[in-house]
Order: sequence, then structure tokens, then C-alpha cells
Amino acid sequence: STVFLERWLLLQTMLCLLLSDVIIGLGCHDLRVAETSARLFLEGWAPWLLFTGYLGNQTAGIWHQSEAEIFLEVAIKMGVPRDRILLEKEATNTGENVRFSFQVLKGHGIQARRVILVQQPFMERRVYATFLWQWPEDKENTHVVVTSPAIDLYSYPSAAVGSMDHLISCMLGVLERIRDYPKKGFQIEQEITSEVLEAYNWFIKAGYSAV
Repeated sequence: STVFLERWLLLQTMLCLLLSDVIIGLGCHDLRVAETSARLFLEGWAPWLLFTGYLGNQTAGIWHQSEAEIFLEVAIKMGVPRDRILLEKEATNTGENVRFSFQVLKGHGIQARRVILVQQPFMERRVYATFLWQWPEDKENTHVVVTSPAIDLYSYPSAAVGSMDHLISCMLGVLERIRDYPKKGFQIEQEITSEVLEAYNWFIKAGYSAV
């Protein structure tokens, strides 16, 4: 029918708008970020997969390869062709993840106008804010989507990523960076609601510390 055809065309248009030039998996200590990045590639969301990251607070002294290289191994085991994966192995923070990934893409002649960023769930807003500030070129005409492993809060802790207490400390640290980093020129400013600040203060008073 005409209605069905119109809806089908609308769906195809929406999918085309969501398809990206590259999926960038930002390094961390959670291999589920690598798995999510690889799964998106295998589903056809972008023709390139880029992993970025050297070693950070959670992986230094534990992993003997860069986070990007560890993520690469995960993706290959899942079936992603090696020749469709790019590596950036020097970044030690989120700003460098963004800037250095741009340089890797530029060095390979890849013009990324549509980008999918993958990180841990509690990092989504920080990653987005950092990208909008630190992507080196034509931010106004670059469309970015941030996603993460679809895991609820209570299921997220594991032997690999740590306990719930550790997760809460990480979340507090991310909130502090969202609050403080715009003044340091690291990311755009975002509104933090009073409810979020009240929750932050409650955890601090309860003895939790931000990491």
C-alpha cells in the first residue's frame, strides 16, 4: 500500500542518516566497550572501526598492551576484518582520544562527517562534551552519536571492572569533570541539575571519594 511504502521509505531515510563513517571505541578497562564497538561494525553501522587508547589509571600495570591493541584482539575474535580496524595507541585521556583519532583518520584519508563514539555508560555525556569541544575540524558539520554497552547499573559491576562501590566512585569522578573541565577548556559546559548535585553531595558525605 501507499502508506506502507511511505513508512518504508521513511525508515530507510532514517537509517541512512544514522549510518556513520567510523565507529570509535574509546579505550578503558571494560572489554564490553570493545564488544559493543565490534557488534556495531558487524551490523553495518560504519565501514571503519577505530580503537583509541594507550594505558590509563585502570589498566596501567595490569595490561601489557595498549587498550587499543587489547580492543583490537576482541574485535578480531568477533569477526571484524583486520583491514577495517584502525588503531591509535598514544592517547591517555578523553581529549587525546578525540584529537588523536581525528589525526589517524586524516592520515588514512578518511573524512569523518558522521561518527559513532562508544564508551562506558556513565561516560557518555563526558565523551560527547569533549568531542564537541576538541574535535579539530568542522564541528558544526560533523554529526556525532555516543553509545555504550546496554547494561543496567546493578548488572554493570564485574570482576574485571570492579565493585559497585568502585563504580560509584568512578561516576562521581566523571561528574566532577563534567562540572570542572569546561573552565579548563577541555569540554563544553553542560547543565547539572540540582537533583544530580544533591545525589553527588550525599555520596561524598557518606564517605565515597571520586576517582
